[in-house]
Amino acid sequence: MSAVRHLYVHVPFCTHICPYCGFFKTRNVPGETRGFAAALLAELKWARENFDLRTETIYFGGGTPSALSVTQLEELFAGWPLTAREFTFEANPLTVSARKAAVLRAAGVNRASLGAQAFDGETLKMLGRRHDAEAVRGTMRILRAAGFDNINLDLMFALPGQSFERWQRSLSAAVAARPEHISAYNLNYEEDTEFFARLSAGVWRADADREREFFLRTGDFLARHGFEFYEISNYARAGFESAHNRAYWRGEDYIGIGPGACSTVGMERWQNIADNQRYVETLTRTGAPPREIEPLTVGVKNSERIMLGLRTREGVTLTALAGKDGTLRNLEREGLLVIVNGNAALTVKGRLVTDSITELLI
Repeated sequence: MSAVRHLYVHVPFCTHICPYCGFFKTRNVPGETRGFAAALLAELKWARENFDLRTETIYFGGGTPSALSVTQLEELFAGWPLTAREFTFEANPLTVSARKAAVLRAAGVNRASLGAQAFDGETLKMLGRRHDAEAVRGTMRILRAAGFDNINLDLMFALPGQSFERWQRSLSAAVAARPEHISAYNLNYEEDTEFFARLSAGVWRADADREREFFLRTGDFLARHGFEFYEISNYARAGFESAHNRAYWRGEDYIGIGPGACSTVGMERWQNIADNQRYVETLTRTGAPPREIEPLTVGVKNSERIMLGLRTREGVTLTALAGKDGTLRNLEREGLLVIVNGNAALTVKGRLVTDSITELLI
């Protein structure tokens, strides 16, 4: 069995449920979090016994991992056996104290991903966020003081009512905060969210041309300020690209633990049951996670490799695109992609129609 080098940990708890978020999450209340740390450690033990897990990257996502209390984090990390070259922990402003940051650094966490989303009060209110711009800056000061020298800021654009000028101000404020990495996401209307309901009711509408303009302005601005594009929504200063996320985009194996977490190893994919109580009870009783398994085919994996690879700066190997020579020539002639060093990568013009190009090449 080949080694699995990437571990994702899903922490589904949030102090507040945002109206746009489609990830599995629940309110961070005592009844939901009881037994979670022990169950998570039990699943990690199961994973290490069943797979050759040699972590190069670890990523705590959610939900809001930083919604866990200092006591809960200390309980979890007291039994945590792993570290990694890149160890990321997602956090939201207002949920990071100096003591909590110190606990994370002591556990080996060396990269923080902070959910800023915006730097203006009007946008933050519309997103249902409870922090303000100064809270983001304050949290960054706490993280820096604790020794974090690799911080990402998450931002969102093409939001309902968001002007280009307001987005420009958020981008400028984000750059001024001096992170090493910025993830700038176009708003997706996820099913079973309040935002999706408003879209479906016609209160809001999506505008592809407007979204493309936001995307172009974002890339231009960040490039001028030292952040290099390396994935459709991700920009980094030299040397600070996310190794964990790049592993996903390259189609490498990974194991996900926690309720609702997904894993892909070899020709098999599974997802843990998205139910906190059942997750804890099953692991307590059996020592194995409650999961649903999906066998994969070579065709599915190759399609996914193309889909994800096209989102990246490096693109997709020509080997993965065998039989598409004519289509590639046409796309190259139209200025939508370039072929360099045996890879086909999208141009800026091509990134504006990534989904359409993906359909042609899969």
